[in-house]
Amino acid sequence: MHLTSRRSLLAGTVAAALLLPLTACGGDDGAADSAAAKYKLVQNGVITAATQSEQPPFAITDEAGRPTGFSVELMNEAAKRLGVKVQYKTTSLQGILAGLSAGQYDIGVAGVGATAERKKSVAFTTPYYWGFTDVLTLKDGRETALPDFDGKRVGAVSGSVQETFVNREMMRAKLVKFKDQTALITQLLSGGIDAAVLGGASADAYVAKEPVRIAVKLESLQGSAFPMRKDGDPKLLKDLDAQIDAMIEDGTYIKLYRKYFHDPIAADLIVERPKLAKQVMNTDLAPDRR
Repeated sequence: MHLTSRRSLLAGTVAAALLLPLTACGGDDGAADSAAAKYKLVQNGVITAATQSEQPPFAITDEAGRPTGFSVELMNEAAKRLGVKVQYKTTSLQGILAGLSAGQYDIGVAGVGATAERKKSVAFTTPYYWGFTDVLTLKDGRETALPDFDGKRVGAVSGSVQETFVNREMMRAKLVKFKDQTALITQLLSGGIDAAVLGGASADAYVAKEPVRIAVKLESLQGSAFPMRKDGDPKLLKDLDAQIDAMIEDGTYIKLYRKYFHDPIAADLIVERPKLAKQVMNTDLAPDRR
């Protein structure tokens, strides 16, 4: 497995939508309504959030049909602290971004890469996660480097940063686009494609439950953040970022991170969220500074 590192950037910094139940906020309804009135929202008094049903570990649907996952839990806690209700609607990655541009949603709650191209049409919070880009094959695969996939069918979710990765870094591969990760993995398992490109955290989740392996691992070029409407309320964006920083300081973020991830926190994320430096110092979550 090939791993390229950008950790030197740290350089010492670390010595159809399915309508789902509302996520309640703290305090009584009167307090919630008062807090929500502070923000300019698509729907008065509630944050309308687009999410996905099958993007582990960021956004998935549990057995009761409720959204959960790292991004969802992080959003729910931030909203609770702000005293605001959240109403989730499930869609695809493309649906999240298109819906934000069309003014249908206030925020996207999933693992969404904050790319320069996407910033032209949506606003982003500061990244709350930074991971890897992984190329998956079946368990018996022998590929260990990107050139090993020349001429082979490589799948990615349509509109994802992984699709961009294949186009840019695997130009001699044959790109096959899918509407979501479920369809992508199904085709990999059935032999319809030779490899699947996913975010590292999602890849880890599939490796744990399916007969697949990570053939190539590369650090991501951008972090995951909450996308928001370009014409949305800048105060809401600022307040969400402040609440995530508060969760970092009081240990809530680290608790959630450990629930969903096993890798150390990326050096690039600590650059974006410097309050993490103190939290991970001298722990197993500290970045490898080699």
